[in-house]
Amino acid sequence: MFDEISRSIDEFGNSLLGALNTVQNTFGRELSVAKPIKENVLQMIGNTPLIRLNQIGSHIPNVEIYLKAEFCNPTGSVKDRTALSMVLAAERRGELKPGGSIFQAGYNTTAISLAWISTLRQYKFKVFLAPDTDQEKIKELKSYGALVEVVQLAKGNWDDSLLETAKAAKDKEKNSVILNEFKDMANTNAHFLFTGPEIWRDLAGNVDAFVAGGGSGGTLSGVGRYLKSKKPSLRVIMGVSKNSRFIRKMVQGDSGIRLPESFDPKVTDQYIGVDRDEALRYQSELYQKEGIFAGLTTGTTLASAIHYAESLPTREDQKTPSYKIVVLSPDRL
Repeated sequence: MFDEISRSIDEFGNSLLGALNTVQNTFGRELSVAKPIKENVLQMIGNTPLIRLNQIGSHIPNVEIYLKAEFCNPTGSVKDRTALSMVLAAERRGELKPGGSIFQAGYNTTAISLAWISTLRQYKFKVFLAPDTDQEKIKELKSYGALVEVVQLAKGNWDDSLLETAKAAKDKEKNSVILNEFKDMANTNAHFLFTGPEIWRDLAGNVDAFVAGGGSGGTLSGVGRYLKSKKPSLRVIMGVSKNSRFIRKMVQGDSGIRLPESFDPKVTDQYIGVDRDEALRYQSELYQKEGIFAGLTTGTTLASAIHYAESLPTREDQKTPSYKIVVLSPDRL
């Protein structure tokens, strides 16, 4: 493939556009590099690359594994997509107007993305945190422009008092919203409208399985729903830690657990649990063997993808099309 691209570039010489068109024809898809100039930095969100893994999973015959590199988003996280989608949805609903405020209860990478987008769109962003929140995380939030309020009564990152404090702040301040990726369908829709179509486009529809983590469930649900709408036989796998609430609820049947509203359980075909040591090993191997530095969640989803691939019927016949698995890598953290 690379030789073919090189020949195309040589053939067209100084005509870069012509060379890119030939590459486009070779891959059968639109290349994001064909539009290199962005009107603003927010247009850097999305169109993240698919990276073929050449070493990890190579022991499985006729299976190809691709990493959807969401760490290529501006803040290094898939949550840039979620945050922008929620902000734009709040604007369209008329709930958020110029100069307004955005509140969030608790720390996660979405808070980083919201802080960054709020700065760009000139909103005030404030996050309410528990006293035990890591100081480095607080520094990072502030570096992105967030206002931070520590709620002394809160016992942990998911304490109800954080949301209660955020609601009280919203009641006092006009032109303000609380954004919550676990309830906001703009989260899931972002991945149905963009992330899923990108994968389908870049592999020209030749994708057989999609693997992602749990979290809010929005990424897996949105991407999975889109890909299944294009190819009903496609399998959607959630790769999470063995003690994940998704495993406890959906596999072990714990009725006391409530899952995020942004998660659609009808989309997921299989849940694969991975222990921390295995996740750490695959995170390390991803760097050592493929040169890709990604977070522990990627180690978990990649390990799950390997387990799934190893469970497939043996595909020794080279005439059979390769079985293509896409693994979503959410961030570098």
